[in-house]
Amino acid sequence: MKNTLLGLPLLAAAVLTAACAASSGSSAGAPAGPGSAGATSTSSGTSSSGTSTSSGTSPSSGASTPSGASTSSAGPSSAASSGSASDTGSIYSGALACKSANLRVSLGGGAGAGMSQNHTGLQLRNVGSSPCSLYGYPGVSWVAGADGHQVGAAATRQPNNGGTEHIVTLAAGATASAPLDIVNASALPPSACKPVAVRGLRVYPPGQTAAMYLPLPTAKGGYGECSVATKQPTLIVGYMQSGVQPGGGSVG
Repeated sequence: MKNTLLGLPLLAAAVLTAACAASSGSSAGAPAGPGSAGATSTSSGTSSSGTSTSSGTSPSSGASTPSGASTSSAGPSSAASSGSASDTGSIYSGALACKSANLRVSLGGGAGAGMSQNHTGLQLRNVGSSPCSLYGYPGVSWVAGADGHQVGAAATRQPNNGGTEHIVTLAAGATASAPLDIVNASALPPSACKPVAVRGLRVYPPGQTAAMYLPLPTAKGGYGECSVATKQPTLIVGYMQSGVQPGGGSVG
């Protein structure tokens, strides 16, 4: 009985010691345990990786997105600007470009007959109800036949001779003109000119693709106009200017 009683404290001490050892082992393993290390790793990974991901959508990166949007909006802006630039070919000084349908063509003015050529003016009158504008050079060529095919080379552009092209705004009923030199084809050798009878002039107002027609037929038995390109141009046109060409010349 005495031995049994003495053994109880020893057994209790052993249990207490084992419990302490287990507690100590568990406490020591916690900081270095895989779970703890994984938590640290996860925490570190979340922090670093999360920050990186977050920085992808951060205000700084977001600033990059608006910048991208700005570039994208610059695209339409450029296109619009480009569209505006294209439209500038149709709008001058606030007035729409004169369209062929709203113009009437005639010849008049200029210095008249000169050395083997006639100095006149190609006149365009605004027969529309609204102001319109012209800028630059008209296109001019001789035509012949029922089909109105072109004869010879189109008019070459007259040197500016110190002047400059400018916008000409025409009120309803107003006229603008371009100097036009018509070389007398008979002054050129037939072998170089190959003259044929013509019906008149085909005219394109500046910037327009719809042609106008000015009857100017070769007189019966006349020499005609050159059907091939010649070293010396047979039609020379200048840029559009306000009013009629000075002088009282005419083509006959």
